[in-house]
Amino acid sequence: MRAPFKVKDLRQKVRSKYRTIERRRLKDQIRYYRQVNAELKLKCSSLEALLEPQLVFNHHYPAQMMVLAVFIVLAGGSLRCAAATASFYAELMGWKGRFKHPSASTIRNWVCRCGLHALWHAKDLSGQYVAILDESIQIGKEKLLLMLGVPLQEDQCYCAPLTSKEVVVLGMEVQQSWTSGAIVDFVKRRLNQYKHLKIRYLLSDQGTSIRAAVRQLGLCWVIDCTHVMMNAVKQLFEQDEALKAFCAQTGELRQRLILTDYNILLPPNLRVKDRFLRIFTLLEWTDRMDQWWTRLSEEARNHLRFYREDCPLLCRLQEVRELIRISSTILKRAGLSEASYQRWRQEVEAFSQSTQRLSLQAQQFIQTIDAYFKTHAPLYQGKDQLLCCSDIIESTFGRYKNKGGMKVISADILSIALYNQPITLDFVSQAMTKVSGKELQEWQKNYICPNRYGLIYKMNHEIKNVG
Repeated sequence: MRAPFKVKDLRQKVRSKYRTIERRRLKDQIRYYRQVNAELKLKCSSLEALLEPQLVFNHHYPAQMMVLAVFIVLAGGSLRCAAATASFYAELMGWKGRFKHPSASTIRNWVCRCGLHALWHAKDLSGQYVAILDESIQIGKEKLLLMLGVPLQEDQCYCAPLTSKEVVVLGMEVQQSWTSGAIVDFVKRRLNQYKHLKIRYLLSDQGTSIRAAVRQLGLCWVIDCTHVMMNAVKQLFEQDEALKAFCAQTGELRQRLILTDYNILLPPNLRVKDRFLRIFTLLEWTDRMDQWWTRLSEEARNHLRFYREDCPLLCRLQEVRELIRISSTILKRAGLSEASYQRWRQEVEAFSQSTQRLSLQAQQFIQTIDAYFKTHAPLYQGKDQLLCCSDIIESTFGRYKNKGGMKVISADILSIALYNQPITLDFVSQAMTKVSGKELQEWQKNYICPNRYGLIYKMNHEIKNVG
């Protein structure tokens, strides 16, 4: 009798064991799926929050549309392109009917307020900086005076040309002319706003007004190496009769072949006021023609044969171009220092030895750069490198001028302050909240001189009101 009960009891225990394992497995599955469900709910809520328009206090449009519009303008798009793209983005996000199509003036207002916010946020800068100062080439009757700052740290060394992310805008103003007194007043006002910022030295070109202002300010001054080299080239070749004749021949060649099948062989159109004195443009063209010479027809060779007869001129230009390349590579990357001077001397001596006899222009160019190093020797001896290249401010002017639109300087120069600023939702929201339209108008009134388009608009507006 006991045997069947024992077998039955054993079976029950085995079944109970398997049922317990199964319950535990099911509990683990329930726990796992509950966790997955919670994660999916959290992800779904985050996606819904991301798709929801992030409203900005006292503004109709959401921050997402503002960020997209500001980014498009900074990337080179027009105001109307940014407005149309922001409107399309609202439809794509499912906000159709909630927000109207923004106008170009609204987009411009967003960009200017973000730029003014970035400019004001620079007031908490501290430490040692290099100031880069320059005034733009005149657009209309207005000139922009821009001052950039490069932070200097003990554990940081600049071994490459500066980019927009490495500089900060310290100040900008627009006037019809900048005298030395106006530049001094501008620099003093800007530096008074940065209580914990110290200018180690100022980097600029050799403009008359800036040079006089630096003397009055009493700051250490470093001359831009690019302007030194190009002014030296201009001085060496400005009165060169062979170069003038060669340029005249290339101009005559353009007039003769511009409407023929050989127009692809012509040199680029040369500017009259070319700082580089056409040295690179013409040499690149002659190098390209030399590579194609064997594949050209006899008639095409007859048209181009004149440049191969000016070998002495081309040799002199090539020597100076190589010296410019050596000097630019060292100065724009290593700056002014004892090590860069020794390296420059070694490379120049190696180039001189590889050439049978340097031309008079090449020797004079070497003397000019050697004097440039010696002039700044008291500033860099026993110290770290000195930045001596202000190409970053020239590229900043170029980026602003190539924005398109009216060829005048207006309040949209505030976009320059955003070139190194990450455009995020938080930044744009803070800019729209902290900077009011009244503050923007006051800044424009104080630091932007009227341009001809603004005066015409004002006159037309007054005539309509009178009528």
